[in-house]
Amino acid sequence: MWTDADELRHADAAVEAWWWWGRTADASVGLFVGFELRGRRFDYWAGLVRAGEPYLYVEELDGTGLRDGLEIKPPEMWAGHSCDAPFRQWSIGNEAHGVLLDDPYDAMVRPFGELAPVTFDVEWYASAAPTAIEHGYEQVGEVDARVELTEGVLALEGPAHRVHVWGAPYVPRSLALPLGRDVLPAPYRRSSGTGVEQVLSPGGWAARPRADHR
Repeated sequence: MWTDADELRHADAAVEAWWWWGRTADASVGLFVGFELRGRRFDYWAGLVRAGEPYLYVEELDGTGLRDGLEIKPPEMWAGHSCDAPFRQWSIGNEAHGVLLDDPYDAMVRPFGELAPVTFDVEWYASAAPTAIEHGYEQVGEVDARVELTEGVLALEGPAHRVHVWGAPYVPRSLALPLGRDVLPAPYRRSSGTGVEQVLSPGGWAARPRADHR
């Protein structure tokens, strides 16, 4: 159904998106990276959630600075997304300043918080073949990541999944989100103004659009 070339950019697509999520087995720590390309402009997101800690959020909306392949270099940050082996392995990284948000839902409206330098170094490995979704495919796997923070390096290994779509933005489809003390919110906002509710729970990552933000 797909060729190795489908893992990378589709030159004729008006919009194309790649997303990766990972977490520890007990869902006490999780991360995500999202990259949506529209011609030479893009939206970029990354986030880290930890039980008992503020939400670390990185965004670059309607950005410029697209380099060869899937590398971006807007002002004061860098991110790269490299397909090491089609449908088997990806390397994802960034060097940026994020914000620490005591109220994670500020990310959908005014993500102002304590500045936090951060570096993501993520290896994503497939554990099954991709399956078809609307406009592309999704795939489950494992993640082996290191997140460099001011207080040290955080290691994360565990279940992961990813999505790649082209011809349309990626729109999460969860109808209901889990609730409870063990749920870690990790929302984000799109350059269109739409907020996306996203959470990590013991059952994994789930998300849905939220047009009114709050």
